Parts: sequence; structure tokens; C-alpha cells
Amino acid sequence: MLKMEEIFPPFGLRIASGAVEMRVLGDEDIPELVELVQGGVQAAGLPMPFLNDWHAQPFAPGSPDGFPTASLAWWWTQRATFAPEDWHMALTVRREGVLVGMQDVHATNFPQTRHIETGSWLGLGHQGQGTGTLMRKLVVGFAFDELGAHSCGSGYIVGNQASAAVSRKTGYVENGRNRIVQRTAQGTCGVDEQRLLVTPQTYLRPDGPVTIQGAGALRRFLAIEGL
Repeated sequence: MLKMEEIFPPFGLRIASGAVEMRVLGDEDIPELVELVQGGVQAAGLPMPFLNDWHAQPFAPGSPDGFPTASLAWWWTQRATFAPEDWHMALTVRREGVLVGMQDVHATNFPQTRHIETGSWLGLGHQGQGTGTLMRKLVVGFAFDELGAHSCGSGYIVGNQASAAVSRKTGYVENGRNRIVQRTAQGTCGVDEQRLLVTPQTYLRPDGPVTIQGAGALRRFLAIEGL
């Protein structure tokens, strides 16, 4: 019988260094992920980091409204629409086997642009321990070394110094500002986003060894050639 990673190669991806391991989100991870979000994501005193306040929605399991229904729809849609010209991967981040956060990777027309976008978050109880920097370094290194990316973009809401520090430690440099819209229970508002870019020339690698599995099958699935 075929294994899931043979049917859908992103499930076979594993990126690890030290105590941290990242894999594409599977259904078996979702209950633990929901519990992590319930423990809090947004640090006090920092601006809301997302476009939508999904992490602050009313907890309503089994209901069509609230969390986690909308988030489930987003995670499952990523699989259903996965294609070489437009793909998202939601990577679970585990430290010593415990789910501590998520690292998102997205690309549009990657075979032509060789550019990816990243986003990430950690549960409140796991922030400030160096995990955020390591997981970002791992996914950027994966993009450069295994996918042949030429650049990785990211951004943070102006005032989010924790996110700024992680980006700086990974080698991102400032790349202009955008005015974007955030949607919350109180309505919509405009905020300033600091855009960032990291290239192989500015990238700062992790200190320890890195192990990556499943990259070859993923490249074939994404029609990536000529690293």
C-alpha cells in the first residue's frame, strides 16, 4: 500500500536541527495545534502580527463559526490547491517532540521567480528561547539549498521588535514599507508593514548541523529543475 508521502510528497518533508524539527501539518497534528493556539500566540505589548485575528476568534469547536473552523478550512485548502504555480506549506515546529509553533512557506510561479515568502508564529510559552530564529533559519536555508530560491521575503508590523530581531538574526534586510489592512473583531484598520528580503549573500546559517529529508520528491512534485 502506498504511504501518504508517496501520494502527497510534501508530507515526506522533514527539516531538523538540534531539538527542532519541522514537518508539513497533518491531520494528526491538529488537536495539539488547536490547544497551542488556545494557550495564546500574541505577546502583550506587541502589535497584532497577522492580517486577520484568527488566533483571537471565539473558541467554538464543532461550530461553523469561530476557531478552529476557519483555520481548518485554510489549512485544508492549502492541500487542495497545491500546485507548482501557487503553493503554501504550513510546517509544524516541534521542539523535543512538543508542538511549539508554525512556519509558513508560500510561493507563486516559483519555477520562474525563484522567490518565496515566509511567515511564522510561536505559542506564548515557547517564545524567547531561540526557537523562532532557528526555525526561520532552517526554512530559509531549505529554500536556498533544496529548492534553488534566489530570495526569500517576509514582513512584520512596525513596532513588532521580536519579529524584527528574528529576521535580523537570519540575515533579512529592510526592503521598503507597505500600508496594509488588518481585520479584527473591532473592524478593519490600516497599519504599516516593514518588508524584508534575504538572499544567499546575506543569509546567516544555523550554528549546528541540519538534516533534510524528502526534498527530492518535493522538487519533482513542484516541477523544480536546474538547482
